[in-house]
Amino acid sequence: MAGKSIDYAKGKNLEEKLEKIGAVKGKECNVLDLNRLSKKYDLEVVLYFEKELAENSTYEKDLADFAGDDEFGRPFIAASRFLEFGKENDPTFEQRLKEFPLMIKIIDYGEITSEEGSKKIYVKGLMPFLDEFDVDKEPGPFIGDVS
Repeated sequence: MAGKSIDYAKGKNLEEKLEKIGAVKGKECNVLDLNRLSKKYDLEVVLYFEKELAENSTYEKDLADFAGDDEFGRPFIAASRFLEFGKENDPTFEQRLKEFPLMIKIIDYGEITSEEGSKKIYVKGLMPFLDEFDVDKEPGPFIGDVS
């Protein structure tokens, strides 16, 4: 079941709406929270592995440029697929992400149009590099409650 539209969030424009639910450009967000937001608001959350590509390209262009590549061979992946893959390969993956949050830096957001013509809002985030992990940081509260 698809989530509700981001239009239900308070704000005058897409940026304000996303900020209201916790996806703020330049800030970090727990990958599990981002995944919950993607389901709640029917967003596509995309995780990038390369800083330069994340900051200097658009998601729409990247989808076209890497259209022939395997999903797991591209320098970006949907957060939901990343988490599914982790859980399939390690049953303790999600629990470890709760204990040691994987913080994603929000780079950008926008709207893409599918081949069928439907529009979808996306949030583009950058995965941290190994030397950026803070295993001593306490998990923060869940973001995204805009009831």
